[in-house]
Amino acid sequence: MADLFAFASFAAVIEEGSISAGARRRSITQPAMTRQIQRLEDELGVRLLIRGNGPVRPTPAGARFYDRVTDLLALAENVVGRTKQESGQTRAILHVIAPSATITSAIAPYLVARGAEAPVLDCDDADPFRVFDLAATRGADLGISTTTPRPGWRARRLSPARVWAHVPREHELARRAEVAVAELLQHPLVLLTPNSAARRALDHEVGRAGLDYDDPITVRQPAIARALVAAGRGIAVLTDDPAPGTVTVPILGADGCLEAQLYAGWDADGPRAALIETVVDDLAVFLAERGRGRARQAARRSRRAASEA
Repeated sequence: MADLFAFASFAAVIEEGSISAGARRRSITQPAMTRQIQRLEDELGVRLLIRGNGPVRPTPAGARFYDRVTDLLALAENVVGRTKQESGQTRAILHVIAPSATITSAIAPYLVARGAEAPVLDCDDADPFRVFDLAATRGADLGISTTTPRPGWRARRLSPARVWAHVPREHELARRAEVAVAELLQHPLVLLTPNSAARRALDHEVGRAGLDYDDPITVRQPAIARALVAAGRGIAVLTDDPAPGTVTVPILGADGCLEAQLYAGWDADGPRAALIETVVDDLAVFLAERGRGRARQAARRSRRAASEA
């Protein structure tokens, strides 16, 4: 019967695009890798790879098998890590699944602020709508997203993430206390894809006001959006911290400043539920304090601008 070593070898071939590159990654010879793939295909009774000119590609059955294999490998790695932690062989590491924007704007700053005493939150990024399902199938400790956790899981509302307009420091809006949605739309915009929390919050307000966008730049990653702001390509709408040379301005909607609600979810019956709850409670405190601090900074910037006017 195929084992985890063979599964990892198959995944390496798919991810590297060739049997030879996959073999190098797995530190085995190319003939040995070829035999492993052939044994897998024989055991499963299906063809997994399309071989020919160019990169090796999975067949439809191979693509489905790859998705299941990567979930299984992640689960196995998590089981090994948990066992080591429970036996005291290593420091506490929690496997977290969250959207990339949440990782950069919430989890990474939390780890910096809490220093060496906090557990390590090792993150995989995922679409906000798939976070909690992937956390369950991959055996992750915790999911954090702007969607609600799956039924049966422990759920915790975290502090809402403020949605900011990221502008260059010399921009006319940089000293403003806030900017209304209608005024924001008069400027070139850099937006994330519609599945992101910041984009969903802005889309809601734009539709509510009967407005529309004028050909914004749309990108997948917050880091790229921040870079485009720094390059003078437009104003980005994000929950992230500003890049060097840029500032953040609150966006005012019909009911106040735009926010994206964050949720944490985990299996309350899991062996590390108590540790997870402690970390989530501390993360909630950090995010609330950080949100108040950023609001005070925006208010001070506005007062300085008013006094200089």
